[in-house]
Amino acid sequence: MVTIEAVFFAIDTPRELADGREIGKGRKVKMLTDEQTRAFRDEGFVLGSMVLSADAIEELQEEVLRVIEERDGEGPRPVMVHKIDGDPDRPVWQVVNIWQASGAFKRLLSHPTITGDVAKLLDASELRVWHDQIQYKPMQTGGETPWHQDSPAWPPLGPKDQQVTAWIALDEATTENGCMSMVVGSHRWGDHNAYLETVHGFEGLPGEHAGQRIERRACPVPRGHIHYHHGLTWHASHENRSARPRRAIAIHYMSEKTCYNASGDHVMKPFVRVADGEALRGDSFPLVWSRR
Repeated sequence: MVTIEAVFFAIDTPRELADGREIGKGRKVKMLTDEQTRAFRDEGFVLGSMVLSADAIEELQEEVLRVIEERDGEGPRPVMVHKIDGDPDRPVWQVVNIWQASGAFKRLLSHPTITGDVAKLLDASELRVWHDQIQYKPMQTGGETPWHQDSPAWPPLGPKDQQVTAWIALDEATTENGCMSMVVGSHRWGDHNAYLETVHGFEGLPGEHAGQRIERRACPVPRGHIHYHHGLTWHASHENRSARPRRAIAIHYMSEKTCYNASGDHVMKPFVRVADGEALRGDSFPLVWSRR
């Protein structure tokens, strides 16, 4: 099996073309265009290019299942492996910081196309990883992920406009197996997570809130492709009743402007080693891209 490391090497060879990087059988991985960047800033999300070869996807799929299976065993472990609270008969497996238990996922954090795109979207000088997150919806039984905003769900981080999530589909994510849906332009409305926690079910969003019209848009993502959304964009995903699983990895990136708020709680808070108000740094939040 070709490892992700080998795939990355192929991407970065001198054969790289000006308009994209090659990935498997001459396929080019293109960076976000200026038009896509404008769409992200207008709408709060955008679909990027294919960033993983078939062999790399297969390796990552196997790693998801291995890490879940070995969650109580010896050796390196993620920060958390559990089923998200909800209907026990319709589980959504969540793995936080799978990179700590998998070399393949650790290498993925610094994928040159992904980090280059995120740096452009944030106009960042540095990028660190807040944490990664697997969300795995088993076929036929995978449950909903409720409406939420990412950054407000991370109280130790501020300001709230300095985080972007890179969401990579390890299985094709469709309207049949539980792809994400986004609310267009919601990243410009501020922190509404307290309201979203009162919304019941995926279909529970009204037509407007606080004077804003709510336009919900389904966001299918082809296997191996990347989808980006702003840390304040409203999003959710529906059940998976299909005969196919829906595995995906979300990597939550933060710019050098992200600072630590000691008053907020989170599963990652015990790993913070900086003082209140300082830029969030440290080995648990790896530096994966720098303009320098």
